[in-house]
Amino acid sequence: MNNGAPYLDFNDAGGQQEFSSVAEQHHEKEEIKARLQSQIESVLYHLLPAGKVRHGQFFIGDVEGNPGESMKVELTGEKAGVWYDHAAGSGGDILDLWARSRGMDTRTQFRDVMDDVRDWLGESVRLPPAPMQSTPRREPPMDELGPHTGKWDYFDTNGQLLVCVYRYDPPGRRKEFRPLDVRTGKWQSPAVTPLYNLPGIMQAAEVVLVEGEKSAQALIDAGIPATTSLGSKGQINRADWSILQGKRVIIWPDRDKAGWEYAQLASQAVKGAGAHEVSILTPPEGKPEKWDAADAVAEGMDVRAFLQNAAQQAPQVKQRRLRLKDWTFARFQGPAPERQWLIDGVLPMKVPGMVAAIGGAGKSMLLLDLCIKVAQIQTGTPIPTDALGGPLIPVAGTAVMLTAEDDQDEIHRRLNHLVADLPDPDRLIVLPLPNAGGAMPLVAMGREGPVLTEAYEEIRQELLAIPDLRLVVIDPLQSFAGGDVNSDPAAGAMFFAGLGRIAAETGATTLVAHHFKKVGNRPIHSASEAREAIRGTTALVDGGRWSYAFWEVDAEESKKICKKLNRRYERDCVFKGAVVKSNWPTDKAVRIYVREPSTGLLVDRSFDLNMLQKNTDDDHLKQLATAIAFAASNGQPFTKSGGSGLYDRRAELPGELKQFSKHKMAEAIDALLDSGKVVQCMGPSSHIKKWLDIPGGEFALGVGQFQLGSGSSEEA
Repeated sequence: MNNGAPYLDFNDAGGQQEFSSVAEQHHEKEEIKARLQSQIESVLYHLLPAGKVRHGQFFIGDVEGNPGESMKVELTGEKAGVWYDHAAGSGGDILDLWARSRGMDTRTQFRDVMDDVRDWLGESVRLPPAPMQSTPRREPPMDELGPHTGKWDYFDTNGQLLVCVYRYDPPGRRKEFRPLDVRTGKWQSPAVTPLYNLPGIMQAAEVVLVEGEKSAQALIDAGIPATTSLGSKGQINRADWSILQGKRVIIWPDRDKAGWEYAQLASQAVKGAGAHEVSILTPPEGKPEKWDAADAVAEGMDVRAFLQNAAQQAPQVKQRRLRLKDWTFARFQGPAPERQWLIDGVLPMKVPGMVAAIGGAGKSMLLLDLCIKVAQIQTGTPIPTDALGGPLIPVAGTAVMLTAEDDQDEIHRRLNHLVADLPDPDRLIVLPLPNAGGAMPLVAMGREGPVLTEAYEEIRQELLAIPDLRLVVIDPLQSFAGGDVNSDPAAGAMFFAGLGRIAAETGATTLVAHHFKKVGNRPIHSASEAREAIRGTTALVDGGRWSYAFWEVDAEESKKICKKLNRRYERDCVFKGAVVKSNWPTDKAVRIYVREPSTGLLVDRSFDLNMLQKNTDDDHLKQLATAIAFAASNGQPFTKSGGSGLYDRRAELPGELKQFSKHKMAEAIDALLDSGKVVQCMGPSSHIKKWLDIPGGEFALGVGQFQLGSGSSEEA
């Protein structure tokens, strides 16, 4: 291993009589090791929940699981699981890490380590593990609660560990549950919580929903597909119920008021997720308070017969659009879910928004490019993809664009210009309405005002059928709005209410392209002026939660930008862009976009321009420091200000320095002084440090003499 750190050698394990040969041990070791490597992140969060993933590596304080970053573990390739602790100077592979983090000795407990790993992998073990050594390691939180009395694991449909829930029964107090989000290593529920036993209910046509992991596991052990949601009834809205779409769901409530309330809330959530049929059982009479499915199994009840008979008698749940009692303060207690971003720090998920500009600016091309970038993303990729001033979050998903102005051939040509291939072509959907029946208004004017149309409902249902939807683009607004959204505030509000519903139900960001109103020849100079230029009533901007605007840069500034970028100036080739409306803190910096000649796509060149400006500023500072040193060496030093100041004597400076404004000159001098490249010194008969020189110059060393023409009668 690197740095000379020795690996622990499982082949030296002694005291194990179960294997007949070292070769057999080696074969088992490699097989188990490969299985751990295939789910390395879940393994590491299981062993070391305080760790963090960053730049393709896992960081933790030490093998005991203490917080920190002195130890790192590789996550990819053949080296997945290889670790090294820089503080301790030791390392090994994933099996070494498993053993050490569990307080086991690999030389004498090889069999126990293998059995412990197999137990976590869900396999039966041949021998009970020997008592672990007392090596300290990170355990589930105990504090005043004491040790945990139960533990349940939540997996995704592929069997990857997502959440561990620990139960505590402190003496004299109510039971308490603490969830561990395995992916983040934090003691909290994920923003969107999975259902329990996802691998077990995935293919089941009928599922029993209970309150609590203990009851669910009791039914699972009895051979019945069962599940529960993570957390209390107040967290029902955070659960991902989509796995139950098309299934028959039987809800078995605990026999108390809280159990019935949970069943009522859960039934509406399950029905809303598209369950084929939902019914709530009534617990049998004569049972004690809080009696549940786990009690029924413990009593030896024929739970299959009970479920069949009770389900036939239970009324089906009809979905209600509104239940005010579902939205009390209890629903909002506990940690608030973290905001999920499509573009980090710029554009969140689950919101409706707008991208606006003048006609011909290139909104459609830019939004199509955004859809392509979303469809290209691979989950967890360490290389960020930028869009609209920020990096896209590396989560794989589908992007959908509905365009009313471009036909299939034009879309085909644009895609060929923008992308050669996609990792999964099904993740990019572009519907050109000219080839699909023409305009599709989502809002129409009814007898009593604007209403959402059947076309809206059709599109909504189509979008709901895409499980990994991350972005929906509608281009342009006026082609999808049958009502007069530009002049009628109610129509604009209805349009964005429809987009908001789609965003909330699908979890995707929903953007619509829109135009600026005509403002004559008056140019736009700022983001606030660009917001005012968005066409239509204020209801359009206010209805969306987020708006991004592009405005053209005047010809003089455009030519300067093109010159800096060493490209030919063309009319309408340079734009500025910024977030002009946001209902949350976001990056509202103004960006510079330059049209790519070969594709017509507006490309963010802000970083390039900033780097060029930095290089130019560095050159100016070097020239200024050289000029200061030259003047001091000739006995004619500059001061910061005044008659001998750099600004008043700027005619003596070289090149572009002569054109510096007074403010810019002062900033340049301060930068040189702060960096130590220029210092202020005293003259031969002065008691004030005001003359400028470079470190090591004659005036800096105190030996400088003023020469005729220095401009200083005081010191000459």
